[in-house]
Amino acid sequence: MAVEAESLTMGQWKITVVVASHNARTSIAECLSALVAQRPPEDVEIVVVDNSTDGTTEIIRERFPDLRLIVSPPSTLIPQLWGAGIQQSSGEVVALTTAHCIPDQDWLWQVRKAHAAPAAAIGGVIENVASAGVIDWAIYFCRYSRYMPPVREGVVAEIAGDNASYKRTYLERCQAAWRDGFWEPAVHAELKKAGRSLLLAPSIVISHKKSFRLLSFMRQRFQHGRQFGAWRASCLPSRQRALYIVLSPLIPFVLLARIGQQVLQKGRHCKAFVLSLPVLLLFLAAWTLGELAGYLRGVKVH
Repeated sequence: MAVEAESLTMGQWKITVVVASHNARTSIAECLSALVAQRPPEDVEIVVVDNSTDGTTEIIRERFPDLRLIVSPPSTLIPQLWGAGIQQSSGEVVALTTAHCIPDQDWLWQVRKAHAAPAAAIGGVIENVASAGVIDWAIYFCRYSRYMPPVREGVVAEIAGDNASYKRTYLERCQAAWRDGFWEPAVHAELKKAGRSLLLAPSIVISHKKSFRLLSFMRQRFQHGRQFGAWRASCLPSRQRALYIVLSPLIPFVLLARIGQQVLQKGRHCKAFVLSLPVLLLFLAAWTLGELAGYLRGVKVH
């Protein structure tokens, strides 16, 4: 593995938090208030990139006029919001989250502390709020089961963009991978290709709060699955892409087995998992259709 850059010294560098905000009127104030309450203004920059149509933008302008707000078209996806925010930021460390996530009261401190280590990227764990309904739990299991505590600190294959931070120097070296949107698998693949590591730190905690409605999350899953499938297809030889297409009906069952394994191993939220299964299967099916569309588009293009 290539030698990483020297560790950053706490207190001598600036951190940027990029908050991707999409229709988050029920959580945006709590999210931003949690960040503002724990930041030293002189060395923490908060950039909110918003594409909401539910009044979230107006809440940000009225309650947080001192924060930097970038307004994007409603069709913009979360990774594209992140990408736009990173391009408009200046911190030596760039932390990402969404307006549907509430950082713990020491979140910024833990991010700063963790980056004293030489890892290029550091992710944290994601909890779910106690008031979550069935759809919220299905979203949580679909997106975050891998990052549900307890987890062990150490080098991992992936971290969640919703609770991740990166040393800017490494992001700049792989800028081509996120120029059109910060899709974590593509960015992380480039970092690992360059010999850099991803670290999971259980001390960096956020909580997922009510985010999407059923149909809007299914649309998001389809779009993200299509992007993932197209990216993976571009990395595979023709025969392997064709095999993935043939085996694509198995994807939801493979994903469900992985999620169930996480729930069983950690022994948490088992009842919520069972109750949310019908909705969770809809989300996994939407992802599968998107991933298949991405494979087909990849085959056609390449």
